[in-house]
Amino acid sequence: MTMDYVPLAGGYGHGSSSLSSWIYQRMQEDLKKGKPQFPPEFGDVPKVQTRDLRLLPFGYGQGSGTLAMWLRKRAKEVYDESPEEFEGGSGMRKFDGFDDDLFLQ
Repeated sequence: MTMDYVPLAGGYGHGSSSLSSWIYQRMQEDLKKGKPQFPPEFGDVPKVQTRDLRLLPFGYGQGSGTLAMWLRKRAKEVYDESPEEFEGGSGMRKFDGFDDDLFLQ
């Protein structure tokens, strides 16, 4: 495990880049199964969502604007992390094995 301190994938707060990479790999596995999982501390996903489709923050693929806003809000409230901080200008491409096609599904 590395000793650096970075924003973690998935909006899980802050920790080492090794931990962030591990989280990202698990997120990719979940996305391939079509079942993304969000931090349990975020609570229940909004039951009513808009029908617009957009990129979700923190590498969760695509979803509704409602879901995107919920992820932003809960990550800030629970872990004090923002999508802008996580993406740092380079987005998810900072991870080895980033799969554009999977991310955009």
